[in-house]
Amino acid sequence: MTTSRGETRPDTAPRRPPYGEPVREAARAALRQGGQASSLVTTAAPTIVFVAADAIGGLTSALIATAVTGVLVLAWRLRARRHVRHAVIGTLLAIVCAAVAAGTGQARGFFLLPMLLPAAATMACLLTVLAGRPLAGLVANRIVGGPKDWRSHRPLHRFYRRTTLVIALVSFVSLAAQVALYRLDAIAGLGVLHVLMAPMWAGITAGSIVLSRLAVTRYRD
Repeated sequence: MTTSRGETRPDTAPRRPPYGEPVREAARAALRQGGQASSLVTTAAPTIVFVAADAIGGLTSALIATAVTGVLVLAWRLRARRHVRHAVIGTLLAIVCAAVAAGTGQARGFFLLPMLLPAAATMACLLTVLAGRPLAGLVANRIVGGPKDWRSHRPLHRFYRRTTLVIALVSFVSLAAQVALYRLDAIAGLGVLHVLMAPMWAGITAGSIVLSRLAVTRYRD
């Protein structure tokens, strides 16, 4: 800043960060929450193996191949010491799904447990909206460092409510598609949908975090 005497003084006015910076920060947070591509692949591996083995050798072969695949994926992650949590969750889920399939005696039983996830997500979203505490606000607002009084700020509360309702709609559509394929005994279709669920939820998580960060930035402006 230049004075009337020609002297130059440092500009002490606070400078606001570029508008794109909150987006980059939110994107990095979204990647941390949603997981990386390698984690998504290892999580989907047991399902892919199950569907392929069932088509080739039947249910018994599929159960054995799935258990072996889950153990190998877990061992690989433990040795690499990277994304161990995703590997453990994927292995446990695959073993439980295989146990359900063995108990029902049907290959489609492998997908019964995953069907509960979109059902639970739909119910959680709708219940939190009815309670005036939208799930997106409870989760995303904390991740992006939003204000603690977001419920009393109408634009933010409205944004989180709409975001939660969109997530509920996506979850319900996913559930309906899985139920339809289950009734048709479409094992390959169930496998494809199950594999796509992981990147789909990662994308929803990433998008929710980025949009929430932008909404919080506008609120503070």
